[in-house]
Amino acid sequence: MRLTPTQHILITAGGEKSLTLLLMTLFSSGDKIAVEEFTYANLIATTQLNNLHLVAIKNDQGGMNIEALKHACQNNNLAGLYIMPEYSNPTGAVLSVARRKEIATIAQEYGLKIIEDDYLSFLSKLNPERPPKIMELLPDQTCYVCSMSKVLASGLRVGYLVFPAQLAQQIKNGFFNTTVKTSTLNTAIASMAIKEHVVQQIIQNKVTLAKQANILFEQYFPTAPTNQLTDYAFFRRLPLKNVQNTAKVEQALANINIRCFGSDRFQINASSNDHFLRVSLSANKSLDELETGLKKLRKFLQKSNLI
Repeated sequence: MRLTPTQHILITAGGEKSLTLLLMTLFSSGDKIAVEEFTYANLIATTQLNNLHLVAIKNDQGGMNIEALKHACQNNNLAGLYIMPEYSNPTGAVLSVARRKEIATIAQEYGLKIIEDDYLSFLSKLNPERPPKIMELLPDQTCYVCSMSKVLASGLRVGYLVFPAQLAQQIKNGFFNTTVKTSTLNTAIASMAIKEHVVQQIIQNKVTLAKQANILFEQYFPTAPTNQLTDYAFFRRLPLKNVQNTAKVEQALANINIRCFGSDRFQINASSNDHFLRVSLSANKSLDELETGLKKLRKFLQKSNLI
């Protein structure tokens, strides 16, 4: 990866702040942004607040479908593209090198401003394909977002935003006029953790725990979708059958003290027939507690004929 000039990097108060800043500064009211048909729920809410319109792009087994993206570009006058190439939330899709290059080619042809959300940035080194970032493929059109919340600690609200030179002025203006000051204490902690190699130790511990959690998950749900990064994933996608409204499934699970997110809350295209649960593997106090929850979840889903 090429080095980025420091004048093209901003330290923000977390990945959420970076996304909000980009949506406010790069786009105008009424603009259309392409996203996967199931995408980050907080992004959906933020675009609604800014009167931006999301255009759902169908997924296939490799992630965002190329032909569907081409069709949307030809028919929707798209202004931008939001994408999570490494382990998309909530589907868990991982874009191959070939798919990334195809997406970059289309984005360049249609002049799309790209937001690359690399919230699980450390997973890149675990991907045997070692794919490039979209930012590397199309540096003049891509804004790259990552943060320390998943890497180091969820309460450490420090984000890093990399942007191209031609967008620098509007992004910096937006940053200084809309952003509450980034915590210097949090930034110092993050910087020291990187410099002293503490981050690498924490990542290794998280990867080890994630691998153990996924082994447990697959014991109870052996047919759940997998890819090259599911061994280290913090959540898994669990397809459902015989269901039209996952919000009702969410509520039924909440009634027995299990919290999972249904696909409805991530859905852009209301006509999709793909229904699933996003099952977190990292929100438990211990692996024993996780196993208790997975056992209870499987029993409920089997009894309800949902899997």
